[in-house]
Formats: sequence, structure tokens, C-alpha cells
Amino acid sequence: MSTQQVIPPACTSPAQNVIDVRGMSYTAAQPLVYAAMTRLAIGQHVQVLADTDPGAMMRAVAFQLRNAISWRFETDGKLWQIDVLPRAEAEAKDVVDLLTWDHYRLDRQFADVLAAANENRIVDAETIFNDYWIGLRRHVHLENNVLGQTLGGGEEKGPLADMLFEHDSIITQSRLVAETLLEKDYGMLPAICAVLSGSLAKHENREETTLFPIWQTTDNSDRGRAAEFLVRAKELLAGAEDQQVDKMFP
Repeated sequence: MSTQQVIPPACTSPAQNVIDVRGMSYTAAQPLVYAAMTRLAIGQHVQVLADTDPGAMMRAVAFQLRNAISWRFETDGKLWQIDVLPRAEAEAKDVVDLLTWDHYRLDRQFADVLAAANENRIVDAETIFNDYWIGLRRHVHLENNVLGQTLGGGEEKGPLADMLFEHDSIITQSRLVAETLLEKDYGMLPAICAVLSGSLAKHENREETTLFPIWQTTDNSDRGRAAEFLVRAKELLAGAEDQQVDKMFP
């Protein structure tokens, strides 16, 4: 996401964590900015200085990072100052934006489960998985029972039907990880986690490219509903409907 303001040249004083790509070609600047953004952590921000419109470059970087960053720029026509922060610290513009970020969070979280399993850090794997498991069930409940029923997308055949089928599979695979941890069958844990990690990545990509555009168009056609959905989605993902979540996905 980006916004633009015109600023006077006096506002171009140097800041901490500055990447200066002035004078660089797009092909030289983009990998440099991308590499810096991969190291961006919660609570940090980076300022990029450019002497040409950075829009295409920043959209490409954001796409590579699955929109894990939020950015805005200011310019006086000669200098562009781009402020970048983690997507988790930016306000979601709509419910699809919120879901896209939650995909990224769940994906990274389960990658940490897989890494811990591969390194035989079982206690860490269990702790991270427990957080992932409740977050996944909240996410699936939101999509299946709140958004899907209202925003549509083809329940019998189409992106929504595909989503519902894949959710069932991911929930089943996640339960298998939970059972493996409970039974302390740690030798099987890395292989099972690797399969689920791949399933998550494929599902999220398909959902974001096929179903989410439908939902975003439908949702934003009614601004009042869109605002209500966003509020409820934030509350649900924070645990407001955990009783219903536990009943549907025990």
C-alpha cells in the first residue's frame, strides 16, 4: 500500500536505517532494497532514498515478500523518500488485506515449527505449533463461516469450493501434527510438518490469486459492510469467537 505527499526539500534529512539508491538502475536497486526488507523485524523501519519514482520497484519488492511490508513515499519531484515498516504494524485497509497478512503470519509460524522439528527442538516445536493451531482454526472459521457465506465465490464449483475442500485437508493434516506431538512420535514429525508446510503455501497462493480478488470486489462494493467485516475479522482473529471455533474444529 502506498500514499504520496509533496514535501519541501528541507525534509530530506538523513535518518537511521537509510538505503540510498539514487543514481542506481532499477535492476541494481531492487535486489538491494529486497535484501534489506527480508531483515526487517517488528519495531523497525527503513527509509529508502531514490531519485526516480519508486512505485514499480516497491510493488515488486512487496510482491516478492507476499506483502509482508507496508510502504509510503513523499517527494518533491526530485527526491523520493520511502518509509517502509513491517506489514504487521500497518492498519489493514480491508478484510482481504487482513487475511493476506494472516496467511503470511501463519506460513512463517509453521515454517518455524518445521525448523524446530528438523533441529529436534521439540519443546519449541510444540509451543509454536499450539499458537499456530488456534490461529489456523480462527482463520478457517472466519473464511468458511463468515466471509464465504456472504461474499461467495462459487460454493458448489469455483474458488470458494476449492477453498473449503483445501481447508478440510489442512485441518486434517494439522491434527496429524498435533497427534504426533501428543504421542511423542518425534521421528515422524519433520516429514509430516514438511508435507503440511507445502500444502499451506500452495493453498494460500491459490486463494490469494483466485478467491481473494472476488471477495475484495464484493466486499468493497458496500463500504458499510466492509467496515463491519473488518472490525469483526480483527476481533475474531484475536479470539473473540473461540467458543464457536472450538466447537467447529475441536
